[in-house]
Amino acid sequence: MLKKRFRVDRCSCNSVKFRSKKGQITVFIILGILLLLALALVILFRKEIFVFKPGELIPTEKGKVETFVSSCITEIGDDALFLAGLQGGYIEMPAEMLRDGSQHLKMSPFNVVPYWVRGETLNIPSLDYIKNEIDDRIELELRNCLLGKEAFEEAYDIIEKSDISADTEIVDTKVIFNVRWDLEVRNKAGDVITSLVDHLAESPIKLKRVYETARQIVEREITDLKLEYLTQDLIALEHPNVPAAGMELGCSKKTWKADEVKAALKDMLRINVRELKIEGTEFVEFPEELPYYQNHYVWDIGEMPNDVSVAFNFDNTYPFSFYVTPQSNGMMKSGMQGGSDILSFLCLQIWKFTYDVSYPVLVRVRDETTGYNFQMAFTVHLVKNMPNRELAESRSPSFFVDTITDEDYCQNSNTVMNAFAYELIENEQTGVYWREPLEDVAISFTCLKYRCEIGETKYNFGGSGHVAGLTTNFPYCVGGILRGEKEGYKEDWERVVTKPGEKIDLDLVPVFKFPAEGLKVVKHELITGAEGLLVGGEEELEADETIMIKLINKKDGEVFHNIEWASSPELRNEENREIMEGSEVEFLGKTDFEYEVEVYLFNEEEMKGGYKGTWTVDWEALSQGKEIVFHVLEGDFSDDNELFDFMVNLDEHSKIVPLPKIN
Repeated sequence: MLKKRFRVDRCSCNSVKFRSKKGQITVFIILGILLLLALALVILFRKEIFVFKPGELIPTEKGKVETFVSSCITEIGDDALFLAGLQGGYIEMPAEMLRDGSQHLKMSPFNVVPYWVRGETLNIPSLDYIKNEIDDRIELELRNCLLGKEAFEEAYDIIEKSDISADTEIVDTKVIFNVRWDLEVRNKAGDVITSLVDHLAESPIKLKRVYETARQIVEREITDLKLEYLTQDLIALEHPNVPAAGMELGCSKKTWKADEVKAALKDMLRINVRELKIEGTEFVEFPEELPYYQNHYVWDIGEMPNDVSVAFNFDNTYPFSFYVTPQSNGMMKSGMQGGSDILSFLCLQIWKFTYDVSYPVLVRVRDETTGYNFQMAFTVHLVKNMPNRELAESRSPSFFVDTITDEDYCQNSNTVMNAFAYELIENEQTGVYWREPLEDVAISFTCLKYRCEIGETKYNFGGSGHVAGLTTNFPYCVGGILRGEKEGYKEDWERVVTKPGEKIDLDLVPVFKFPAEGLKVVKHELITGAEGLLVGGEEELEADETIMIKLINKKDGEVFHNIEWASSPELRNEENREIMEGSEVEFLGKTDFEYEVEVYLFNEEEMKGGYKGTWTVDWEALSQGKEIVFHVLEGDFSDDNELFDFMVNLDEHSKIVPLPKIN
């Protein structure tokens, strides 16, 4: 029994085991079928998505609207960044800055660049200010931009549920435009497609990086005065057309026209300012053969990003304030000798000029990764050849009002003043005095760089009697110059503070122009005999001899009128005769005047003789004369001691030769 049961149990066990394997197969089959069904559904679903048109799905419609909004934000933001770069951080230039020409550099009738620093005054817009201006521009223009897009209007209607609120982020590597604007978008059937609240756009422009570079340049300029020192160096180079200080042997006075010196200095600045580089930025290095530029034109202002470049620029069209002293009537002249009568025979020309110069520099900082330009400007100041921002601002508050022309300034005349002109003939030595009204005198008024032609004096103007003058409106000026000019007269001028009813008298002294070709110099040999010093007969100058003549008339102990004339062998050549025929020497006229006379005779640079004395010019003889003959002594000096002794006593030696004579 036991054995049988045992078999049955084994058979039962085998049977159960068999059924278990069969169940596993069944489960596997069912799972496989389910997997195939799921795969088929996925394929079918993907196929259905693929065949749907984008416009038939809500997510795609939302994306379209988001794209429209983002494109508008990007467009407005990029325009704002462009204006900020063009206008030194200002997207909308402040009205007071536009009106005041001293606060900006005018690049065109439509574009100005603000001065970030003028004198010592800083005016740099902060990054927060620029950020707020970008926000304002987006909030102002986004609505019109979006609703003005034709494709958007044709497909959608928009319902605004909030105002536009922009919050721009200016980070180191880009600019992020965040905008909150609650919009409900409907299709033309009136169905709500989507709602949008937060919008985002970006610009790759590294505004923060170029702005901080520009700011660092300006702040270092304030402390380093780099451009001032470069300007000082250019003047100190003693360019032939921009004299500073120097000396030269010779008896021909050196002269420069102030206007030509100004133009030459502007050209030097235009060429050299643009060579200035910033250490650490992108630039082409100077070659080894230009060590001066390597040492002076690479400016280390601290750590700089290496993906920006910096360019400095001054142009001849920029406003430029320039004043040089000493000068007279627009002419700069060297001084004769060293200030000592004893050494006057050395004929040493000495000059020392001081310059007041103010001008703007345009600075462009470029992001080389995007090509974005950011520009601003600052002013440069030299006072009496020295860098000085503090004094420059107080001395020249209106240097940069370049938007006003002479015509504009002169038209703004509302102060009535009176100008009178007289012919003055006076000689303190002889007691001659004559002062009478003088008509047809051209009256002009100068204030800084502006010049106004006022009019001409009229005799008995307005029934005023025995006077010649004019009464008219003058423009306001705290330190103007009223000048009177008439052909045949030495001009006169007076400093004037514009005040109602002011009366200004101008005294013009008559002059007489004698032809330079009528001046003649003859020499006499100095002979030392038993009876003392003797002179030989008249001799003509030799072909290689040079003459310099100097005549000075003094009034109240000061030089009132001076005449200088030089005759070199070149001028006496036949080729240059026309030059001599066209030149004149201007004497005081209509009465006798006394002159201190100095005449020097040279053979190249070697002193050979001279004359020194006092000569009263006879007016009647001068007005009728054709020739003036000057007499000089010529010595044969064995050494410098003999020459020195001769020249020290030249005024005594000269008494043995005739005075100048008018024929």
